[in-house]
Formats: sequence, C-alpha cells, structure tokens
Amino acid sequence: MPDLVPAGARVRVGDINARAPYTVAYESITTTTAAITSTTPTAAITTDPLTFRNGRAYRVSYRGGMSSNNLGQQGSVLVTRGTATGPAILNSQRIQCADGQAGTVGFYFENVVVNNTGLDVVTALVGTYQMVYQTAGTNTGTVAVFGSSATPAYLEVVDIGPAADYPNATPL
Repeated sequence: MPDLVPAGARVRVGDINARAPYTVAYESITTTTAAITSTTPTAAITTDPLTFRNGRAYRVSYRGGMSSNNLGQQGSVLVTRGTATGPAILNSQRIQCADGQAGTVGFYFENVVVNNTGLDVVTALVGTYQMVYQTAGTNTGTVAVFGSSATPAYLEVVDIGPAADYPNATPL
C-alpha cells in the first residue's frame, strides 16, 4: 500500500478536513414509526444539526421499509432541511406498497447535494414519510417506516468531495 503522505510532505489541517469520502452523520431508528394517513410529510428520523461546508458535495442516503396495512396503497419518503416540511433535497416520488397485500416493501434512495452558497450551512436533515394514495374505493389505510434492530431505517450523510466534481447535483 502506498504511503498516504509522501516522505517530506507537510499535512495541513485543511487537507485533513477535506478528505473524502467520510461520514458526516448517521442516524437510525430500530422501531417502526406511527402509522399515519397524513399526506403531509411526517418526521421519521432527524439528525443533529450538521455543518455542510461551502464548496463540498454530499451523498444523502435514506433507507428503510414502507409498511402498509391495506393493499393498493402508495407512500413516499423525503429528506428535508430543518423540519419535516422544510425544503426537500431527496424525493422518492411514489413507493408502491406490497402488491395485493398489506406488508412492508424496502426502499433505498440517495441523492448528491452540493453547498455552493458561499458560506458553511448548518442545518438538521429530516427523513420523512407520508401517504400518497390510499386504497381505491375505500380511502382507507395507513403507512409507516419500518425499523428493527436487525434492519434499522437510517439517514446517512457522506462528504464525497469538491462540489465542482458534481456540476448538476441538487443545491443545498
């Protein structure tokens, strides 16, 4: 394995902090959220406030299971800034719940976001869930985000390098 720092080279603090990739945040839940009928985003996972450094790119990942109690439902998950109803930086669109039955279907979504604001941005991220479509004809059913100790639902943020490397990424 080659040396990480060539002999005689100096390492600056800024160089150490700019290494990538590295995990900025990882928050998980190991219990299922409350079952809801709401079409408004509801918080499932919230990070502590994070510092998104100016000029950096981040991979935001949201994983879990969408549980339903009725057949034919659709839900969605978002990752938003600050609060459950804040600006979305990741949107799953529709998740078709288990076909022909109640149950859980797994989801994994990720997006690349960049901070090109000129300043570091400090904000929490919120993994949400909501009902998009209830069972046809009955307008009944609920959705939830499934989590257990063996299969936690999680929200992860990883610094992946300079924002300039991702010219069409979602702005923070």
